[in-house]
Amino acid sequence: MRHFFFVIISVLFFGSGAFANLQIPKNLDKQDRKSATEILGLSSSMKLLGDPYPLGGYSGVEVGIASEVISTEELSRFGNKAPPSQDTSYSLLTLGKGFYNNLDIYLQFTPFSQSEDITNFGGMVRWGFYQAEYLPAHLSLVAYANSMSFQNLVNCSSQGYDLVAGFSVQDLTLYTGFGLVQTQAKFMGGADGVTDSGNTEQEETQQAHFLGGLSLKFSKMFLAIQLDRYTEATYSAKFGFRF
Repeated sequence: MRHFFFVIISVLFFGSGAFANLQIPKNLDKQDRKSATEILGLSSSMKLLGDPYPLGGYSGVEVGIASEVISTEELSRFGNKAPPSQDTSYSLLTLGKGFYNNLDIYLQFTPFSQSEDITNFGGMVRWGFYQAEYLPAHLSLVAYANSMSFQNLVNCSSQGYDLVAGFSVQDLTLYTGFGLVQTQAKFMGGADGVTDSGNTEQEETQQAHFLGGLSLKFSKMFLAIQLDRYTEATYSAKFGFRF
């Protein structure tokens, strides 16, 4: 529960200084790199994080600021060890635009203030393909891809898709879903690198995951909270506007 309070506070304060000082251990062997790919790569993949109901055609626009928290405590036990960092958080700016036939496109990127430590850029396509006639229930299909860099030592590229079901009651939307995400991670070598071989190494993994969240609307504003379950749980929150 403390994770939820943490991400909400991070969002409300615009995410300034919200990212933790993640220290990536060196001398990572193949098994360490595989596990680090699951922790850093899968957990940082792009997330729905908002009302899955379509934006409403060409006129629909969404702007938001998000904060994500991933658990990196296990990472400190790899390689030559590192000071423990239980949680690592970072901020994201998001832009969404509605198109025809309940199709929405989203972009996200990290603010310039934290670009030296963590950088993220990604895109998402969401299609609201079903709405129940007599119930406030709807289904969406989401496809996404993003890249993530941790201090230019571990660079991850993720692609995935989710099937999401939402149920709305007045200004509250509850949603849940599942999907598959694939991640490729490149670990830098050299004198300042993190691999045991001294060479730049690449690992990849894929995993099914589950998600659940809620979105609460206040007129044109909204607050969304989401939990994604990969190898490690990831907590996210976003404050935004829909026009």
